[in-house]
Amino acid sequence: MWKKSLLTAFSFIQLGIFAQTNNDPLYINYNFFPSRDMKNFDGSSTYSQIEANLFLPGIKIGETTEIFTNLNYKSNSYGTEDLPEEIFPEQLHDIRLGFIVRHKISENWEAILAPRLNARTDFKEEFGKRDLFPSVHMLGLRTAPKNPNLTYGLGISYNNEAKKNLVIPLAFLQYQGEDFRVYTIIPSFFYFLMTPTEKFEYGLSVNLEAGLFHVDRFNMDDSPNYLAIQNTTIAPTIGYNFFKNFWFNAKAGYAIPGKYHMLDADFEVLPEFEKNNLKGGFYANVGVSMRLKNQP
Repeated sequence: MWKKSLLTAFSFIQLGIFAQTNNDPLYINYNFFPSRDMKNFDGSSTYSQIEANLFLPGIKIGETTEIFTNLNYKSNSYGTEDLPEEIFPEQLHDIRLGFIVRHKISENWEAILAPRLNARTDFKEEFGKRDLFPSVHMLGLRTAPKNPNLTYGLGISYNNEAKKNLVIPLAFLQYQGEDFRVYTIIPSFFYFLMTPTEKFEYGLSVNLEAGLFHVDRFNMDDSPNYLAIQNTTIAPTIGYNFFKNFWFNAKAGYAIPGKYHMLDADFEVLPEFEKNNLKGGFYANVGVSMRLKNQP
């Protein structure tokens, strides 16, 4: 029975990170962005990321409420060429502890509350409150009475992803057809996947990743510095069930120009980084996940 609840709840865990499906509670991914030039500087940077995610079974409170826990870690590595190493960080860490509270209002309606705390830092300075970036997401969802395979809803998000203390609206859609599925939380990600067999799928993905990081200070006045990054990828994707519940997943496509801004202690962009970005280029992702089946 817990599998059925976990499948439903996992739909909401992917706010603000690279989503790959709606029922993979355990996965490891490797993302790679080959060398891309910077717009405001005479230099280039490669970017790779290793991500591990674990989603734990829920704790039921009463008849209508469940709480789930998510642990996620991302290690981001930058390789720079012709760029000053004392300014551009080489290693960034993103550690997340998140919770999802599901409350069933009626047969077709439920409310979702998802608070989360990210520690984003290069660990070059003493760890403290400057390394912590909280967020909370709220959604109201409705399952279509005449089609239980269709779920949609609206919500709002307070986060520290692209900007400090950002509040944005959310839109949710999930539909499971006979041989395809659509899954999206706008503005975080969009997936359209064809499922010709139980062991193989293919389709198209769009993902937005953004984050604020506390980095080693380099200002002359010795005030703290932050880094704001943003990457958007568009890629064909495939998945193959190679052993029991384990899937191989891969994507390869295009990364549009990504934001790369150094910020001051007030989270304002430093003048030399205004409108700076990493130019567009090739992007690839490979990973292995454990997928729960659609039946309890």
